[in-house]
Amino acid sequence: MGCMLPGMLLSLKFLTSRLALVTAGALSLLACGSDREVQSHGSRYVLGSVVIDPEDNRTTYVQTIDSLDGTFNNDTALELPGNGVLMAGGKNFFVGLAEEPTWVRYTVDDSGKIEETGRMSLASLGAPQIDYGNAYVDEQTAVSVFSSPAVAVIWNPTTMEVTKEVSLSELERSDYSLEVWTTIVHDGLVYIPGRWANWDAGHIYPGVSLTVLDPKAKKVLWTATDDRCASGGQIIFDAAGYGYVMGDGRNSSIQMFANANGENPPQNCLLRIAPGATNFDPDYYYAIPSLTGGVDSSDELQTARQGSGFGFSKMFYPDRLPEGVEAVDYQYWSLPVHKMWRVELADPPIAHEVEGIPFSTIGFGGSALGGRLYTGESDDGSTSQVYETNPEANTAELRFSMVGYFNGLYELER
Repeated sequence: MGCMLPGMLLSLKFLTSRLALVTAGALSLLACGSDREVQSHGSRYVLGSVVIDPEDNRTTYVQTIDSLDGTFNNDTALELPGNGVLMAGGKNFFVGLAEEPTWVRYTVDDSGKIEETGRMSLASLGAPQIDYGNAYVDEQTAVSVFSSPAVAVIWNPTTMEVTKEVSLSELERSDYSLEVWTTIVHDGLVYIPGRWANWDAGHIYPGVSLTVLDPKAKKVLWTATDDRCASGGQIIFDAAGYGYVMGDGRNSSIQMFANANGENPPQNCLLRIAPGATNFDPDYYYAIPSLTGGVDSSDELQTARQGSGFGFSKMFYPDRLPEGVEAVDYQYWSLPVHKMWRVELADPPIAHEVEGIPFSTIGFGGSALGGRLYTGESDDGSTSQVYETNPEANTAELRFSMVGYFNGLYELER
């Protein structure tokens, strides 16, 4: 990072590690961003874990569990190399491979046995792996978004065949790499946040982008952009249909780069789109520190249910940094100096700390089940404590523990 001050250069290996970890928060939000409801009985869950060794080798583990209580190891889990992408729908779950652009479908029988029942290669795209922007729409429709090439692949989860490739070339920017993450489906439409980075120069593009795709019509409807915030995350809807977007972890990167260069870091902010509108409301803007008493967000908004009007994000507490540690490289993301807040999405928005949840590192994002948000809180990534947050009460309680980073919780039909 040539723009940084001497002595503040990032370790490329550590940078890559933290970026892959935090941006892969999108993986476990695939279900979080959908409108699917938890089944009332006969539940079986799919639990994802990522284990990172001291050499930064990553392994994804996937297993089925019948209860959300206890402590879970990976002794009987599927083992897959790298940061696998998880998605679920009906009686199946899907794993996007990290070492080749292939989706693998698994079906769980009545005894809990996992069996591979389908496989789809997207090698013709030229992409090295399944990317991080994916959404399960229904039994006939799923969408996988790729950064390079910039394309949305619409495919059939039942037949495991591609239906249509929709170009997203309008999202490409010279001198920046496109990143598409935390793609969600809401009321039948797929919402794709776009962001851009030039890691060689240490630059994050200072703007928000949201592209809306109709997967049934197989076309892009519109793209909204705004330059008041940087690097927007997933959109969260309230009951009236307003959609809210806040900067994600890339905004934290901008702040970190500014700190390292002795510059004044920009604040993260909250924007919204009115029902029926195709761009952000020019009169709606709130800086996050103005809502929290000074602390700023570390990652994107999450939700326990689309349409609830409640968003969640971890805030960074600089005064909790150990002596001698500054927010000038990604090491501070690995320290327990972040805490979850709830944001009531309104005008004006109202933000409060979630009661009962501890300070923790930045890891993967959360998953939504039955109107509750499940997040993995960890001090070091070797084990995670998974908390269940009640949005209405703004309280959280420890639900279970697991080995590795929490990387998604999904419910299957029986």
